[in-house]
Amino acid sequence: VITRLRQQPYWLALIIFVLLSVWVASGSLEAQEEGVVAKQTEAPLTKVRVTRMYADSIERQMTLYGRTEPDRSAMLRSEIQGQVVSVHVEEGEAVKAGQLLVEIDANDLTQQLASAKLLKDQRELELEGARSLEKKGYQSQVTLAQAKAALAAAESQVKSLSLMLDNTKVIAPFDGVLNQRHVEVGDLLREGDNIATIVDLDPLIISADVTEAQIAKLSVGQMAEGRIVSGETISGDIRYISSISTEGTNTFPIEVAVANSDGQYKAGMSTELLIPFGQVSAIKVTPAVLALDEAGNLGVKTVTNDIVDFVPIDIIQSDSNGVWLAGFGEQADIITLGNGYVRAGDKVDIVADSQASVN
Repeated sequence: VITRLRQQPYWLALIIFVLLSVWVASGSLEAQEEGVVAKQTEAPLTKVRVTRMYADSIERQMTLYGRTEPDRSAMLRSEIQGQVVSVHVEEGEAVKAGQLLVEIDANDLTQQLASAKLLKDQRELELEGARSLEKKGYQSQVTLAQAKAALAAAESQVKSLSLMLDNTKVIAPFDGVLNQRHVEVGDLLREGDNIATIVDLDPLIISADVTEAQIAKLSVGQMAEGRIVSGETISGDIRYISSISTEGTNTFPIEVAVANSDGQYKAGMSTELLIPFGQVSAIKVTPAVLALDEAGNLGVKTVTNDIVDFVPIDIIQSDSNGVWLAGFGEQADIITLGNGYVRAGDKVDIVADSQASVN
């Protein structure tokens, strides 16, 4: 056969051509099969619903938690010993500066004062006589000095008894409320015993603490708003910012003064304090669009050119309908459905929603 093929070379060429054709055809078929397999294994793009939302200019606020306190408070104590003979104000009543609250029995202080005044008059006459005689040369300097000392002692006695008599009447030191009364008629008081507590609730003070990062954003006179437990809103100005942080917490105490002339608001109420400090562009979203990234950070997933992006949250304000978030610019395509099935960097198939914003 080999001799025959050598004699007829075209048969050899034909056989080689057929073999080459079969080899090429088998390679093309394998390539087609690989292409089909590749198409079959390529996963379809995840569909997500996207809503285009637009930003508004929102006031950035600092949120603190504090409590209401009186502007000032005073504990009135007995300065003499004696029995309570009358009480003129009940607990919870408003009082004015100088108003009589409680009277203590004066005993014989009135008579002692009258006697002391007469003695003082006598010492004055004696001093005048001593001075007259001293001018005429009939009185020594020692006798004159003794007369002056006697008069000074009499004047001191009058002053001391007058003060003791005044202290039998306990009066309000400033306008406020008699918050607590510690005595009743008939009580026997010693010096230093508690009588009553007076508080001044106008202005009402909201006290809170700010962190080291927040303190630089505040200044005296800055407006603030408080939300008390009842839901009412009260407003005032920052009147005090501590220059030294509290040891152990490194927070700075601040005070906000709120007008309270009618005494409507009470001290000791928990208060959420909101302090605005600048405008920022923010988009309002519902909590349903919030998602977690691979690291567990909370944020919002958006789409840019069909690619998923993750924007960490920067909360500006919040209410019962949603939260205002910054960091999106003037608008953003936010994934409102399917955000749990995609990650940042994924390419997605977008199902556009109508333009919307959360009201």
